[in-house]
Amino acid sequence: MRRVILSFMLLLLLFGVIQSLAHPQFLIEELHYHYELFDLRGLAKGTIFLFSYLLATLFFLIVIAIKSKPIFYMALFLLFLSLVIDFFVQFLGVSHGFSISEYRLALNETSNYQFLFAYATNIGKSILLSLIVVWILYIIRKKVLKIRFSNWTIVLLFIPLVFISMVTHRVDTFKLSSYPSLIKIPLIAVENNRISAPLRRRVLSKDITPIDEGRFKNIIWIIDESVTGTYLSINGYPKDTTPYLTKLDKNSSIISNFGVVNSISNCSGKSNLFLRIGMVPKSKQHIKEEMFKLPTIFQYAKRAGYTTWLFDSQTQKDHLQDYLTLYDKESIDNFKTLGTDVPRYKKDSTLLDRVAQITHKSGSRKNFIVVVKYGSHFPYFTSYNHKYSPFQPTVEVAYGGMDMEHKEQMVNTYLNSIYSSVDLYLKEMVKKVNFENSVVFYTSDHGQNILETKNLTRTHCNTEIVVKNEVSVPLFVFTKDAKKRFPVDRDKFYSQIQIFPTILSLFGYNKSIIEPYGDTLYRGFNSSEDREYILSSSLDKKIYK
Repeated sequence: MRRVILSFMLLLLLFGVIQSLAHPQFLIEELHYHYELFDLRGLAKGTIFLFSYLLATLFFLIVIAIKSKPIFYMALFLLFLSLVIDFFVQFLGVSHGFSISEYRLALNETSNYQFLFAYATNIGKSILLSLIVVWILYIIRKKVLKIRFSNWTIVLLFIPLVFISMVTHRVDTFKLSSYPSLIKIPLIAVENNRISAPLRRRVLSKDITPIDEGRFKNIIWIIDESVTGTYLSINGYPKDTTPYLTKLDKNSSIISNFGVVNSISNCSGKSNLFLRIGMVPKSKQHIKEEMFKLPTIFQYAKRAGYTTWLFDSQTQKDHLQDYLTLYDKESIDNFKTLGTDVPRYKKDSTLLDRVAQITHKSGSRKNFIVVVKYGSHFPYFTSYNHKYSPFQPTVEVAYGGMDMEHKEQMVNTYLNSIYSSVDLYLKEMVKKVNFENSVVFYTSDHGQNILETKNLTRTHCNTEIVVKNEVSVPLFVFTKDAKKRFPVDRDKFYSQIQIFPTILSLFGYNKSIIEPYGDTLYRGFNSSEDREYILSSSLDKKIYK
């Protein structure tokens, strides 16, 4: 038994080291990212992640202790191949190693395999290191473990695979790229086939070209996370959650407030995708056909001569999310993400500094920038600097809180997040961005349900009962003389769907191109019923209850 435990510890150390080749703190940061005790679910998530990683180590212990030599040597060969792939990706500077992004890239670039010879040195190092690891495993089997398991125990290998597959599917912060190569590579292949529609390029017809020059040098689109428009005091909420914005709206023309508008969906993935492609809710069949065909706003921007940028505070470093594909990235000149070394509540301000620099130093270049914020992502306790906590009492425990007994604390915690993510963030944005020739559109992907209906504790993505606040978000436009350039008719209703066609007009496209995407913000709806919704994953649902 002592030899088994010693072998297990050696394997745990070995795979921890080889996964941290490109980034020595990789696994430590992964554990810290999931184990944050101030996260309402941190202890549970961290423990599940640690347990799943221990199961992955058990997988290798069974492999090297299997009685059958042919099975053992076959497993070593497969491990060697997977290590070569993972080491190679790490040597390219990707700290997490092989991931679903690299898998999709490999599928798309199979015909260009000859280009790999440019990385002959990295390939050589990867092969050498993989041989060393395989040799170490062979030594552990021969000199340390010695115990042999019956061949039937090979069926136990499916336990770690199934468990890891389940937890990475159910918990959005768990990534398959965090696990050893022999486990993650086959699981990544399975996951890609599960979630992917056929990968294909979105085509923007060659006949579509702007007829005018862009009206702004810098067009910026900020898409916040989980910000409910009705919780902002600038929109009438009784607690002063946005003191700066309220004062700015009264005393300055730099902001135009369209009030509380509907979001296109109550779920992040769909909202961000549909905002990116200008999807207007139509029939169920039409949506399913068009959601993977319509060109993106980035393609229109490139055609209009803009340099394109995507800053994403939510996803892990170099990861794609919200149905963004490698083909979509072809129209994005600059894609910026942050690693787990940056605390959640600092990610938005960190990327804002980069956005502000672009507006001041662009020269003659035109820029189209999309910012996907971390915002007020649940759990709210982790999404803001607790130095700024004007609303008390708040959630102070690692668990619980999402129940009627603690509703006041949960709401106050959310209000503190709103104050930080919206008011303080936009205050910083107004100070740093050069508005002489820049315009900023600000909205959120969806709102939140915070115990507004009894027994409905899910904050968003609900399908059976959808609370109105889930699809109620803010919409601001910031620019010089915003109130004149983007006037608001208080007798009209607006939707965030209108941002896409509005930006097309600013790119210089004519009405025939813009009109299929609906009305711009220069024209409101006569009633709130004119606005449509696509809720959660149910594409046939358009009206909330």
